[in-house]
Amino acid sequence: MAGFTRAQLEEIKARIDLGELVASYGYHVRRSGSSLKCCCPFHHEKTPSFVINQNEGYYHCFGCGVSGTAFTFVAREEGLTFVEAVKKLAEKTGVKLEYRADPDEGLRARLYAVMAEAAQFYRRCLLKTAEAAKARDYLVKRALDGETAEKYLIGYAPKGMPVMKKWAEKYRFTIEELAAAGLVKAPESPTDSGYNRFGGRLIFTIADRQGRAVAFSGRQLEENKHSGKYVNSPETPIFKKSQVLFGFDKASGPIAKDAHREVIVCEGQIDCIRLHISGFANAVASQGTAFTREHALMLKRVADTALLCFDDDDAGHKATIRTASILMQEDIPVRVASLPDGDDPDSFLRRHGAEAFRKMIEDKAESIVSFQVRTAKAKETHPESIDAVNRVTKAIISTLASCKNAVLKATLAEEAARLLKLPVMAVNEELGKAKAPFAPVREMLPDEESVEEMEAEEYDPPMPGLDAQLIEPPPPAEKALMELLSANPGDEAIVRVLRELLPGFVFAHDFTRRFVESYLEPDRSGFKAPLNEIEDKWYTAIMLDAEIGNSSTQPVNKQIQDRARDIWKDRLQRLKNNEPDPRKQLDLSFKIKQIQGLSWPRFKEFAKGMLQND
Repeated sequence: MAGFTRAQLEEIKARIDLGELVASYGYHVRRSGSSLKCCCPFHHEKTPSFVINQNEGYYHCFGCGVSGTAFTFVAREEGLTFVEAVKKLAEKTGVKLEYRADPDEGLRARLYAVMAEAAQFYRRCLLKTAEAAKARDYLVKRALDGETAEKYLIGYAPKGMPVMKKWAEKYRFTIEELAAAGLVKAPESPTDSGYNRFGGRLIFTIADRQGRAVAFSGRQLEENKHSGKYVNSPETPIFKKSQVLFGFDKASGPIAKDAHREVIVCEGQIDCIRLHISGFANAVASQGTAFTREHALMLKRVADTALLCFDDDDAGHKATIRTASILMQEDIPVRVASLPDGDDPDSFLRRHGAEAFRKMIEDKAESIVSFQVRTAKAKETHPESIDAVNRVTKAIISTLASCKNAVLKATLAEEAARLLKLPVMAVNEELGKAKAPFAPVREMLPDEESVEEMEAEEYDPPMPGLDAQLIEPPPPAEKALMELLSANPGDEAIVRVLRELLPGFVFAHDFTRRFVESYLEPDRSGFKAPLNEIEDKWYTAIMLDAEIGNSSTQPVNKQIQDRARDIWKDRLQRLKNNEPDPRKQLDLSFKIKQIQGLSWPRFKEFAKGMLQND
């Protein structure tokens, strides 16, 4: 059980400057009398009508009527639940939320740790092992470069249980924990060796709304009639299929900022990734699982309308109609984009480009009624016959019955009557008899008054540290840097970046600082500082990983640039976590977001400026 009180909410609100919070998301806020104004983040406008009252801590848009506090703003902007928004702002402002004991908290923390380390392990296997050659070839074939694979944590799962057992031992995980996370099937008897669920497959990492790895989807690379093309994680204490959409962690912001607040819903991970890297950052994927009301409610927090882009086959048509029905029940209007020549979003974008896709969805996307009438008639031998029209009409009525918005329902009923050559009165009469296929569900954002009554199962508690250990290892970004250094002794580009941009105090871990100092010694004869038993294991593991070989196609100078960015992002995150001043926290948040978009020369200027301030 967990919860927080009204007093805690008021304390968080008191520590936040709402104007600065809104500005930190990239909106141009300016003074207007005693209040602040900007163009509304939640609808498209040219004249600012979004008014912020700093003293009272609320906002109101005179254009679309939306209003709320810092909590509702962050929830809408980032696609979070109200509780998640409260937790996020509590962290920003340094307000400690008191949680009652949760018996499953420790288990979830371990599973988050397992999945985070597994995602990085699969990444290293993809980059460094000879076994992953087919996976690398597949990514080249699908035109997914190294930067994209890194951003979306695409990896490769090595074959067999021994390698998973060895990896688990290295990171102090048990086989039972790997089984609970869905990575393996644990042995059930002394003669049973267990089963590596994803072995030999290309791995796509599935993240939750907060960007944490919670599941994997593994694609077959060698034809095997006894196994499906894709193998997906089973449900676990941290992964519920109905609560996760691929890409939502990256798309929620772009959806909320889209001029029409439109989300593109596609089927597969590669389709979603291709849409993102082609400029359509408002895309998510249902990844082969049934689209649910929970998915629709996730989208409703940030989206006002949806564009469905599924495969143009019978299964795709059924999925389109079912998904549209669920979305319309949650008052989300739907358009449908049907791609020509059997294309999916990935193949269409690779063949024709982003502009052709944009023009296609602008010019040829159709209503769900138009789509359903067209595809249903195409399946009929005699589409104009009475029985065919009756079958099509019944199907259309079933879909329209799910539409929650009366105006939209009336508009679609008129369109259906026109396409089916029926009187509107007859369609409306049948529609009046029909019942919606799904029961109504509750709103997702609760009243602030009831927050203290919320239970732990409605949200994930903050991830605590792992079980107590004698010494915490260096963070992943620093481990990646040390592996790069080990694989490239004395490289001039690396030495230059280390000396100019990465002095010792930038690192979180003393082991990393000593490792880098040894690398920069003139004779570079190895790690001279004395090592205790645990540090010796870290050093050996880094050396072994470096020995496997780095299969990255990027030159070393580009790799060290990426590592430097990661180190600086980690440092700024630590500074933000320890900063009591909310204004400085917002400034650090902006800097963290800024780093990834800077060119290398601009990043160097940025880092040097930060070093001067330190």
